[in-house]
Amino acid sequence: MAFTMVTCPWEYLEKIPQLGQPLTCLKGVGPKRAQLFAKRGLANILSLFYFTPIRYEDRTRFLAIGNTENGDQGWVCGTVVSARENFFPKSRKRLFKVVIEDASGRLNLIWFHYRKAHLADLTGKGTPLLVYGQIQENGPQKQMIHPEIMPHISGHEKDHLGINPVYPTIEGIPRRTLNTLVCLAFRQYGNCITDPLPSPIRRSRALPDLQDALREIHLPPIESPVQRLNAMQTPGHRRLQFDVAFKTMLNLTFRKTARKQRQTPPLTVPPDLEARLEKLLPFSLTPGQYAAVRDILRDFRAGHPMSRLIQGDVGCGKTIVAAIAASVAVHNKKQVAFMAPTQVLAAQHWTFFCDFHPDAGFKPGLLTGALQATEQKKMHREIETGRVNVIIGTQALIQESLTFSNLGLAIIDEQHRFGVRQRALLDRKGHHPHLLVMSATPIPRTLGMTLYGDMDISTIRDLPAGRLPVVTRLVERNRKATVFQFLKRRLQAGQQALVICPLIDAAEDQDMKNARTMAEKLQALLSPVFRVQLIHGRLPGPLKEEIMEDFRKRGIHVLVSTTVIEVGIHVPNATVMIIEQPERFGLAQLHQLRGRIGRGRVQGVCLLMVSQNLTQKARTRLEVLTRSNDGFEIARKDLEMRGQGEPMGMKQAGTGERDLMDAFGDPNLLMAAREEAERIVRDDPHLVKPSNRALRDLLEPEWKTPLEI
Repeated sequence: MAFTMVTCPWEYLEKIPQLGQPLTCLKGVGPKRAQLFAKRGLANILSLFYFTPIRYEDRTRFLAIGNTENGDQGWVCGTVVSARENFFPKSRKRLFKVVIEDASGRLNLIWFHYRKAHLADLTGKGTPLLVYGQIQENGPQKQMIHPEIMPHISGHEKDHLGINPVYPTIEGIPRRTLNTLVCLAFRQYGNCITDPLPSPIRRSRALPDLQDALREIHLPPIESPVQRLNAMQTPGHRRLQFDVAFKTMLNLTFRKTARKQRQTPPLTVPPDLEARLEKLLPFSLTPGQYAAVRDILRDFRAGHPMSRLIQGDVGCGKTIVAAIAASVAVHNKKQVAFMAPTQVLAAQHWTFFCDFHPDAGFKPGLLTGALQATEQKKMHREIETGRVNVIIGTQALIQESLTFSNLGLAIIDEQHRFGVRQRALLDRKGHHPHLLVMSATPIPRTLGMTLYGDMDISTIRDLPAGRLPVVTRLVERNRKATVFQFLKRRLQAGQQALVICPLIDAAEDQDMKNARTMAEKLQALLSPVFRVQLIHGRLPGPLKEEIMEDFRKRGIHVLVSTTVIEVGIHVPNATVMIIEQPERFGLAQLHQLRGRIGRGRVQGVCLLMVSQNLTQKARTRLEVLTRSNDGFEIARKDLEMRGQGEPMGMKQAGTGERDLMDAFGDPNLLMAAREEAERIVRDDPHLVKPSNRALRDLLEPEWKTPLEI
């Protein structure tokens, strides 16, 4: 079994000369059209084969006009009765209207966007037409809006029967032209497709050959069930979905197996660790935290590098678990690198470690891009000489110029903000350091298998004792006065508030609430008694840190913000959050945002300000937050309602908008792909030896996994 064929099907196929040819080799594609295709990511024949349809039209029906009903879709054969352009002086708008008839009735054909000369040539009185579209009833009349039309040649009706694939729009390329080019590509180059997936896997999983799968997707037989095609559930679709899942799982399995084969000296766990924790921490750990700590200690003793994800809901205490892991590393004379996604969060973590009792042994240092050049050089020297043993920072931690004295543990906060490359670069800063990553974004099991398939996972579900769930309410915008009075009462009680807007400035979108205007209005209403401050992502790092520190110390009463405060901000005195236009955010993101309040002893209240004309679908989605504080359940609902989007960035070049991401909604397909990947690595262990060039390429930090393609 060839390694390259298994792990890199896309790259393998591109090496077939015929499939790598530019689209200009197809008749009808010149330099200008090639540029239009290139904008859509289509550069060669292979990319066109993987440009999958987003839906399918059933073009197997011929309709008699008099027998049609509203919503019917199909072909109509008719003769032109009249054709003319209509102009409406008041609105200055035009439309082109053609009336056709058959033996059973008449049908209006209407275009609002058209080329008059083209339509006039086709629609002379008495001309027989073949028309495809959807019937709409307009009072007693029937019509089609923007139908497809062509001359009707008697006896050739069967030539137009079939299942028609509909592709994502490519600006400047007519739909019919795109379909014709796909057919032409298959006629000329379809037989050049060689299947890179080993035949034993295809047989055991009842998967079609790749060439057959692509033909079924692009050129479905007339007898194909349209419902299955539109649900992307045909054998051809399932095959391509399996390819994506299999490639991902194989890469992750290689990584996990290679990590298990590395050797690293075990870390010694202090025998009095539990007693030390009781002395250092003013509270008891939750059962979930205890379980995560046990998992980490077991990894430290194992003799190979730990690679563990701690995932848990907002406020569950993941940072405490990370600090305990750091204390064990420091006890073993190792350094700890703690990477955060933002300077604000890095500064907060630095403060957190500075506040520990000296007995913890932490000597924290802060390294971010906000430091002056001289300060950075000084911090680099302290890291290189080991004078600091817990280094908190942003991506400044993976600068080439930075050298650690003895890095033993790398901690990455908010893992979803970083890619595999950042993890690999941080790993290179030491000799196989242990890796601990944290995520407050709950991940459904099937997605977790793909995102973190190369890691061991610990999940913390319980919250610290005394933490009350945040109360969330939908509030109509016409009740702003009531909301303002509630806010004022909370502020008078000594509490603080956050107000979230989707944009910074009004100029970005006139219909959306912006943080700058909101801050000005609240300042006018609340000053001089209460101080209002604005924070957003465009502010310089030091200024953002200064504002957040002021907010933590209660110098700011109301902080107006964009989503820059989404992750990790810990201000126990903040108890109120008001979110403007919450329908603009995903449920998981809204859950993250409201996790910034109610982190003390007073219950938090999150008010989602919605407009009265909000659609029922959007309202139903937001109501999930009013019923649940379980981030895992909310993430599952978010996935169901909004779709998976592109959470792993796994689109292959040229794929359509409803593409192979469907693989990650099918647990059985994922499990099958994982089983095959694990079997290949288990049966052929030489593939993961360090001497294997292909694997070495896999583990290079510059190499991008499917998660980053």
